[in-house]
Amino acid sequence: MAIIELDDETAFLLKELAEHEHISPAQLLKNLAQVHRSTQQAHHAEQPELLTDFAGILKNSPSFTGNPLEIQQAMRDEWS
Repeated sequence: MAIIELDDETAFLLKELAEHEHISPAQLLKNLAQVHRSTQQAHHAEQPELLTDFAGILKNSPSFTGNPLEIQQAMRDEWS
């Protein structure tokens, strides 16, 4: 077992939330840590880590098929 020092406001909030959920403060902290970890893992799994991970993503996009010069001109025409 570990001891965690909390400021009074945080300790009160944890106690209040635990009572509302009908669980112990320790179980509440465990649940929160598990949710945080799974959220972080999902967040990191979704994002490519390297610029090279983006290579080829738009290769088959209908927006970029055709003559590259015509595509550039069409994009510039949108800005004016």
